[in-house]
Amino acid sequence: MSSPISIRWWIHRRPNLFFWSAFVLLNVLLFLPMALLDPQSSKLLPSSTFQGGWWAVFNQLFIWRDNLDPWRLSTDLAVLIALWVWVPPLRRRWIGGLFGMLYLLNLVYALYEAIVSSIYLLEPSFYSQFFLAVDGLPFLFEHLHTGWWVYVGALVSLLASLAAVVWLTTILLRSGAAPGLLRASRVAIALLASISLAVTAAYQTYTARPEMVFSSFGYKLHKNLAVSAQIQEDVQRFDGDSVQKIYNYSGSLLAEKPDIYFIFVESYGSVLYKRDHFRAPYVSLLETLETTLAEAGWRVATALSESPTWGGGSWLAYTSTLFGMRIDNHPQYLDLRNKYQVERYPSLGATLHDQGYHYVWLSALAETISEVGWAKYTRMLAVDELIRNREMDYVGPRYGWGPAPPDQWVLHWAHSTLKAKNDQPLFLFTITQNSHYPWTPHPPLVEDWRTLNQPGQEEAMVDPDTIDLETRRSNYWNAIQYQLRMLTQWILDVGDENSIFVLIGDHQPPAVSRRSDGWSTPVHVISKNQAFVDSLGEYGFVPTLAVPDLEPTLRHEGIYSLFMQALVREYGAADTALPAYLPAGIVPKETAATH
Repeated sequence: MSSPISIRWWIHRRPNLFFWSAFVLLNVLLFLPMALLDPQSSKLLPSSTFQGGWWAVFNQLFIWRDNLDPWRLSTDLAVLIALWVWVPPLRRRWIGGLFGMLYLLNLVYALYEAIVSSIYLLEPSFYSQFFLAVDGLPFLFEHLHTGWWVYVGALVSLLASLAAVVWLTTILLRSGAAPGLLRASRVAIALLASISLAVTAAYQTYTARPEMVFSSFGYKLHKNLAVSAQIQEDVQRFDGDSVQKIYNYSGSLLAEKPDIYFIFVESYGSVLYKRDHFRAPYVSLLETLETTLAEAGWRVATALSESPTWGGGSWLAYTSTLFGMRIDNHPQYLDLRNKYQVERYPSLGATLHDQGYHYVWLSALAETISEVGWAKYTRMLAVDELIRNREMDYVGPRYGWGPAPPDQWVLHWAHSTLKAKNDQPLFLFTITQNSHYPWTPHPPLVEDWRTLNQPGQEEAMVDPDTIDLETRRSNYWNAIQYQLRMLTQWILDVGDENSIFVLIGDHQPPAVSRRSDGWSTPVHVISKNQAFVDSLGEYGFVPTLAVPDLEPTLRHEGIYSLFMQALVREYGAADTALPAYLPAGIVPKETAATH
């Protein structure tokens, strides 16, 4: 390894080469995380995006590119280096250290932005992501089951990367101050800085967008803080009194009360229609399952619904659905959880409880949530009965995320247990576990679900970073195929003339979908009541399982009022009031204005 003296000697001999090499590398590093974490949407080279006339090509080269390649320019880096090169009094050790700190902050922010924007398609917000990290990271690490050597390796890699960045920054500053730096290099960096400032002045907040060729760390921070402040304000303005009035179904009584099953299917997204490698086998499978259901007298209707979350955050999706309100950030969710501990939110489950239903929440995920934590959770949801993993007496192998028992066993066991001890109409809610990323290892689908509860060897969860894209796609398809076949068989096994099944995707799957796939997920309603299923056509449902050309017509937050209107129309008492359908649910930041 070269000593510091030899490095200084080489910089002195070749200052221009070292200056531009270090500058380009440090600049590219700021945009590399976004490109690497979104490989399905981004290519490392921008040339494939160029099309149209000369102005379109110019715009894509120097202004805006949807392809998130790393060949962009950091306004902050260019301006700071230009000042360092042209203003000798600034070349002090402490100012150089300050420059290094600013660059590291920019790099850390770039990594943070890439994670929240590429993996979850979220708007960067310190306020929102802070609460999400505090609540979510311990839960994530608990269920990853990663060996200690992985964390040690990650720490070593982080320290090595930090050392490399410090080394490059040192080279850039030393070469920028070297007497041999050509005037052409000085003029070139000044020109880059001037153009960067001009573009930033012209486009301002747009330079906070990752698609902009010229990027401003300052505007990114400004936008983040503005979004954070808006989310905080929206949370604080929430008015529960108006919600109680809007979702008051006391005048909409049911004469008949079919059993209702709301099953959220983990990672069940419209990517299955969007990507060619999924579409044909997916449509074929649905056609087969629809035929199987029809032969047993079941009728189906399907729509696509826009989820409030993408790639993760299932609790936001199903809480939005049950609460009839778009809940798209964790602080909002926490505020609702804290608020509704004594007072009751008029959710779908609470409303059905008031109609005489037994509201059951089924959670199969192995967890270590405290009793206090579960109590807060169930009070918020207003459930009558909570069935947890520890109460299932399951002794067989567990699989994948969590890990968790096979969904086939969980659903059959829960239904048989509930029906044996309660004759009230049932409202059962759960979210499946075996289609959770990384979709391996995976349980078998068996003829007799009881045989799954036998002691056996558990497979270790594979590190998802070691799985290539094609294998991930295959694992995902196997998991979704299992869920759909399993749920179809479960419906055939436990359903009767008086049952309604609603199968809903929570969000798009991470790692195998991309931005262009959108936010929508399938919603299937399955019942033997032909009139009830047909009535859903009014809301955009079509009478089939496979709808490859369907556009999203629903939003998760609108499903609550839609379902209640359809339920009351078909099963309501004579002359009962028909409740309103709110396609967008209620908007939290507008509740104060409607009060």
